Amino acid sequence: MLEDFRNSTILRAPLLALTRKVFGLLQGGPGIFQRAVYDAMSVPYIVTTHQEHYVVSTKDKVIGRELFLRGEFDFKKFQTALTILNREGQSCPAHLIDVGANIGSITIPAIKRGLVKTATAIEPHPDNLRLLKANLALNDLDSKVNVIPQAVGKESATTLYLNESPTNSGNHSIGVNGIPIKCMRLDDLPFPPNSLLWMDIEGYEGHALAGAAHLLATGIAIVCEYNPLFLNKSKGATMFREALNNRKIFELQNNTKTQTNLAAIDDELSKLPCTQQWTDIIAIQK
Repeated sequence: MLEDFRNSTILRAPLLALTRKVFGLLQGGPGIFQRAVYDAMSVPYIVTTHQEHYVVSTKDKVIGRELFLRGEFDFKKFQTALTILNREGQSCPAHLIDVGANIGSITIPAIKRGLVKTATAIEPHPDNLRLLKANLALNDLDSKVNVIPQAVGKESATTLYLNESPTNSGNHSIGVNGIPIKCMRLDDLPFPPNSLLWMDIEGYEGHALAGAAHLLATGIAIVCEYNPLFLNKSKGATMFREALNNRKIFELQNNTKTQTNLAAIDDELSKLPCTQQWTDIIAIQK
Protein backbone atom coordinates (compact mmCIF):
# COMPACT_ATOMS: atom_id res chain seq x y z
CA MET A 1 0.00 0.00 0.00
CA LEU A 2 2.82 2.40 0.90
CA GLU A 3 4.49 1.61 -2.41
CA ASP A 4 1.25 2.32 -4.27
CA PHE A 5 1.01 5.67 -2.45
CA ARG A 6 4.59 6.56 -3.42
CA ASN A 7 3.97 5.74 -7.09
CA SER A 8 0.54 7.32 -7.33
CA THR A 9 0.18 9.30 -10.56
CA ILE A 10 -2.90 11.02 -9.13
CA LEU A 11 -0.96 12.53 -6.22
CA ARG A 12 2.21 13.31 -8.17
CA ALA A 13 0.94 16.40 -9.97
CA PRO A 14 -0.51 18.22 -6.92
CA LEU A 15 2.55 17.33 -4.82
CA LEU A 16 4.87 18.70 -7.51
CA ALA A 17 2.78 21.87 -7.70
CA LEU A 18 2.90 22.27 -3.92
CA THR A 19 6.67 21.70 -3.88
CA ARG A 20 7.20 24.29 -6.61
CA LYS A 21 5.05 26.74 -4.67
CA VAL A 22 7.07 26.23 -1.47
CA PHE A 23 10.39 26.61 -3.25
CA GLY A 24 9.06 29.65 -5.10
CA LEU A 25 8.25 31.26 -1.78
CA LEU A 26 11.65 30.21 -0.47
CA GLN A 27 13.37 32.11 -3.28
CA GLY A 28 11.06 35.11 -3.63
CA GLY A 29 8.65 35.12 -0.70
CA PRO A 30 8.66 37.20 2.50
CA GLY A 31 11.99 37.19 4.33
CA ILE A 32 10.49 35.85 7.54
CA PHE A 33 9.07 32.87 5.63
CA GLN A 34 12.35 32.21 3.83
CA ARG A 35 14.32 32.18 7.08
CA ALA A 36 11.75 29.95 8.80
CA VAL A 37 11.85 27.36 6.01
CA TYR A 38 15.64 27.33 5.98
CA ASP A 39 15.85 27.01 9.77
CA ALA A 40 13.33 24.14 9.75
CA MET A 41 15.30 22.02 7.29
CA SER A 42 16.38 18.71 8.79
CA VAL A 43 19.03 17.83 6.18
CA PRO A 44 22.64 18.63 7.17
CA TYR A 45 23.61 20.22 3.84
CA ILE A 46 21.83 21.91 0.94
CA VAL A 47 23.00 23.37 -2.39
CA THR A 48 22.29 26.96 -3.42
CA THR A 49 20.99 27.82 -6.88
CA HIS A 50 22.05 31.40 -7.55
CA GLN A 51 24.74 32.99 -9.74
CA GLU A 52 27.36 30.93 -7.92
CA HIS A 53 26.68 27.55 -6.36
CA TYR A 54 27.48 26.56 -2.78
CA VAL A 55 27.04 23.58 -0.55
CA VAL A 56 26.07 25.08 2.82
CA SER A 57 25.52 23.64 6.26
CA THR A 58 21.99 24.15 7.58
CA LYS A 59 23.52 24.61 11.05
CA ASP A 60 24.94 27.91 9.81
CA LYS A 61 22.27 30.52 10.49
CA VAL A 62 24.33 33.43 9.16
CA ILE A 63 26.65 32.93 6.17
CA GLY A 64 25.12 29.65 5.03
CA ARG A 65 21.58 30.96 5.32
CA GLU A 66 22.35 34.18 3.43
CA LEU A 67 24.12 32.29 0.65
CA PHE A 68 21.16 29.96 0.27
CA LEU A 69 18.51 32.68 0.37
CA ARG A 70 20.31 35.60 -1.31
CA GLY A 71 23.25 34.06 -3.14
CA GLU A 72 25.76 36.43 -1.50
CA PHE A 73 27.27 37.31 1.84
CA ASP A 74 29.24 40.57 2.26
CA PHE A 75 30.20 40.63 -1.41
CA LYS A 76 29.00 44.20 -1.86
CA LYS A 77 31.80 45.20 0.53
CA PHE A 78 34.30 43.60 -1.83
CA GLN A 79 32.83 45.54 -4.75
CA THR A 80 32.93 48.75 -2.70
CA ALA A 81 36.60 48.14 -1.88
CA LEU A 82 37.43 47.82 -5.60
CA THR A 83 35.51 51.03 -6.30
CA ILE A 84 37.57 52.88 -3.69
CA LEU A 85 40.82 51.46 -5.05
CA ASN A 86 39.93 52.67 -8.53
CA ARG A 87 38.88 56.08 -7.24
CA GLU A 88 42.19 56.46 -5.38
CA GLY A 89 44.20 55.65 -8.50
CA GLN A 90 45.18 52.14 -7.46
CA SER A 91 45.45 49.31 -9.97
CA CYS A 92 42.77 46.63 -9.99
CA PRO A 93 44.07 43.53 -8.16
CA ALA A 94 44.63 40.36 -10.15
CA HIS A 95 45.03 38.08 -7.12
CA LEU A 96 42.99 37.87 -3.92
CA ILE A 97 44.46 36.76 -0.58
CA ASP A 98 41.37 35.70 1.35
CA VAL A 99 42.23 35.20 5.03
CA GLY A 100 39.36 33.50 6.80
CA ALA A 101 37.94 32.31 3.49
CA ASN A 102 35.12 30.37 5.17
CA ILE A 103 33.29 28.36 2.47
CA GLY A 104 34.28 30.63 -0.43
CA SER A 105 31.70 33.43 -0.20
CA ILE A 106 34.22 36.09 -1.32
CA THR A 107 36.77 34.11 -3.32
CA ILE A 108 34.27 32.32 -5.56
CA PRO A 109 32.25 35.32 -6.82
CA ALA A 110 35.40 37.45 -7.07
CA ILE A 111 36.82 35.05 -9.65
CA LYS A 112 33.58 33.91 -11.28
CA ARG A 113 32.54 37.51 -11.97
CA GLY A 114 35.94 38.41 -13.40
CA LEU A 115 37.02 40.83 -10.65
CA VAL A 116 40.24 38.90 -9.93
CA LYS A 117 41.96 36.08 -11.82
CA THR A 118 43.25 33.88 -9.01
CA ALA A 119 43.15 33.58 -5.24
CA THR A 120 44.78 32.15 -2.14
CA ALA A 121 42.07 30.96 0.28
CA ILE A 122 43.27 30.60 3.87
CA GLU A 123 40.87 28.70 6.14
CA PRO A 124 41.77 26.63 9.24
CA HIS A 125 38.41 25.26 10.39
CA PRO A 126 37.98 21.65 9.19
CA ASP A 127 34.24 21.88 8.43
CA ASN A 128 34.59 25.17 6.57
CA LEU A 129 37.59 23.76 4.74
CA ARG A 130 35.65 20.75 3.46
CA LEU A 131 32.84 22.94 2.16
CA LEU A 132 35.33 25.43 0.69
CA LYS A 133 36.98 22.69 -1.36
CA ALA A 134 33.59 21.31 -2.43
CA ASN A 135 32.40 24.74 -3.49
CA LEU A 136 35.54 25.46 -5.48
CA ALA A 137 35.00 22.18 -7.34
CA LEU A 138 31.30 22.94 -7.80
CA ASN A 139 32.20 26.25 -9.46
CA ASP A 140 35.10 24.75 -11.46
CA LEU A 141 37.71 26.92 -9.71
CA ASP A 142 40.08 24.25 -8.32
CA SER A 143 42.90 25.31 -10.62
CA LYS A 144 42.55 29.02 -9.83
CA VAL A 145 42.59 28.90 -6.03
CA ASN A 146 45.39 27.78 -3.73
CA VAL A 147 43.82 26.54 -0.49
CA ILE A 148 45.89 26.90 2.70
CA PRO A 149 44.40 24.81 5.55
CA GLN A 150 45.93 26.86 8.36
CA ALA A 151 45.51 30.04 10.36
CA VAL A 152 47.92 32.97 10.02
CA GLY A 153 49.55 34.87 12.85
CA LYS A 154 52.78 36.55 13.87
CA GLU A 155 54.79 33.33 14.25
CA SER A 156 55.44 30.29 12.06
CA ALA A 157 54.92 26.62 12.88
CA THR A 158 52.78 27.20 15.96
CA THR A 159 49.51 25.74 17.23
CA LEU A 160 46.52 27.94 18.03
CA TYR A 161 43.10 27.06 19.42
CA LEU A 162 39.87 27.90 17.64
CA ASN A 163 36.70 28.52 19.63
CA GLU A 164 33.74 27.33 17.57
CA SER A 165 30.39 29.04 17.14
CA PRO A 166 27.54 26.49 16.89
CA THR A 167 25.40 28.67 14.60
CA ASN A 168 27.76 30.96 12.65
CA SER A 169 30.62 29.47 10.63
CA GLY A 170 32.17 32.93 10.32
CA ASN A 171 32.30 33.53 14.06
CA HIS A 172 34.94 30.98 15.06
CA SER A 173 37.71 32.82 16.89
CA ILE A 174 41.22 32.22 18.23
CA GLY A 175 41.25 31.74 22.00
CA VAL A 176 42.88 29.86 24.85
CA ASN A 177 40.94 26.67 24.16
CA GLY A 178 39.06 24.98 21.36
CA ILE A 179 40.12 22.80 18.45
CA PRO A 180 43.90 22.87 17.73
CA ILE A 181 44.87 24.38 14.38
CA LYS A 182 48.21 24.98 12.69
CA CYS A 183 49.43 28.53 12.23
CA MET A 184 51.92 30.18 9.90
CA ARG A 185 52.86 33.72 8.86
CA LEU A 186 51.59 35.41 5.72
CA ASP A 187 55.26 36.11 4.97
CA ASP A 188 55.84 32.35 4.76
CA LEU A 189 53.71 32.22 1.62
CA PRO A 190 54.55 33.37 -1.91
CA PHE A 191 52.03 35.73 -3.47
CA PRO A 192 51.97 37.21 -6.95
CA PRO A 193 52.31 40.96 -7.45
CA ASN A 194 49.19 43.11 -7.63
CA SER A 195 47.35 41.25 -4.87
CA LEU A 196 44.62 42.41 -2.48
CA LEU A 197 44.62 41.28 1.15
CA TRP A 198 41.11 40.54 2.49
CA MET A 199 40.73 39.54 6.16
CA ASP A 200 37.85 38.74 8.48
CA ILE A 201 39.26 36.69 11.35
CA GLU A 202 37.34 37.86 14.39
CA GLY A 203 39.90 40.14 16.02
CA TYR A 204 43.06 38.24 15.10
CA GLU A 205 43.90 40.67 12.28
CA GLY A 206 46.63 42.38 14.33
CA HIS A 207 48.52 39.12 14.79
CA ALA A 208 48.15 38.25 11.10
CA LEU A 209 49.50 41.64 10.03
CA ALA A 210 52.41 41.34 12.48
CA GLY A 211 53.48 38.27 10.53
CA ALA A 212 53.21 40.05 7.19
CA ALA A 213 55.89 42.75 7.32
CA HIS A 214 57.35 41.77 3.94
CA LEU A 215 53.92 41.58 2.31
CA LEU A 216 52.88 44.95 3.72
CA ALA A 217 56.14 46.51 2.47
CA THR A 218 54.96 45.81 -1.08
CA GLY A 219 52.21 48.40 -0.57
CA ILE A 220 49.39 45.87 -0.76
CA ALA A 221 45.92 47.23 0.01
CA ILE A 222 44.21 45.71 3.07
CA VAL A 223 40.48 45.17 3.49
CA CYS A 224 39.39 43.95 6.91
CA GLU A 225 36.92 44.15 9.73
CA TYR A 226 37.82 46.66 12.43
CA ASN A 227 36.44 45.58 15.79
CA PRO A 228 38.29 47.28 18.68
CA LEU A 229 36.69 45.00 21.28
CA PHE A 230 37.81 41.83 19.49
CA LEU A 231 41.27 43.26 18.76
CA ASN A 232 41.79 44.13 22.42
CA LYS A 233 40.54 40.71 23.51
CA SER A 234 43.15 39.02 21.29
CA LYS A 235 45.85 41.49 22.44
CA GLY A 236 46.35 42.49 18.83
CA ALA A 237 45.13 46.10 18.83
CA THR A 238 48.61 47.67 19.01
CA MET A 239 49.94 45.43 16.25
CA PHE A 240 46.93 46.30 14.12
CA ARG A 241 47.44 50.03 14.52
CA GLU A 242 51.17 49.79 13.83
CA ALA A 243 50.55 47.84 10.64
CA LEU A 244 48.08 50.40 9.33
CA ASN A 245 50.18 53.43 10.28
CA ASN A 246 50.82 55.79 7.34
CA ARG A 247 47.98 54.33 5.28
CA LYS A 248 44.88 56.03 3.94
CA ILE A 249 41.78 54.54 5.56
CA PHE A 250 38.23 54.50 4.25
CA GLU A 251 35.12 52.89 5.72
CA LEU A 252 33.35 50.50 3.36
CA GLN A 253 29.89 50.99 4.88
CA ASN A 254 29.86 54.70 4.13
CA ASN A 255 31.62 54.52 0.74
CA THR A 256 32.35 58.23 0.98
CA LYS A 257 35.31 60.01 -0.55
CA THR A 258 36.34 61.22 2.89
CA GLN A 259 39.54 59.69 4.24
CA THR A 260 39.36 58.81 7.92
CA ASN A 261 41.56 57.32 10.65
CA LEU A 262 41.20 54.77 13.41
CA ALA A 263 40.84 57.39 16.14
CA ALA A 264 37.90 59.01 14.33
CA ILE A 265 36.31 55.59 13.77
CA ASP A 266 36.79 54.75 17.47
CA ASP A 267 34.95 57.94 18.39
CA GLU A 268 32.00 57.08 16.16
CA LEU A 269 31.85 53.47 17.29
CA SER A 270 31.84 54.49 20.96
CA LYS A 271 28.41 56.06 20.40
CA LEU A 272 26.92 52.71 19.39
CA PRO A 273 25.82 49.73 21.51
CA CYS A 274 28.65 47.29 22.25
CA THR A 275 27.32 44.69 19.82
CA GLN A 276 27.49 47.24 16.98
CA GLN A 277 30.96 48.65 17.67
CA TRP A 278 32.64 47.37 14.52
CA THR A 279 33.03 48.36 10.90
CA ASP A 280 34.86 47.34 7.73
CA ILE A 281 37.74 49.35 6.32
CA ILE A 282 40.17 49.51 3.45
CA ALA A 283 43.73 50.70 4.13
CA ILE A 284 45.74 51.94 1.15
CA GLN A 285 49.40 52.85 0.96
CA LYS A 286 49.92 56.63 0.84
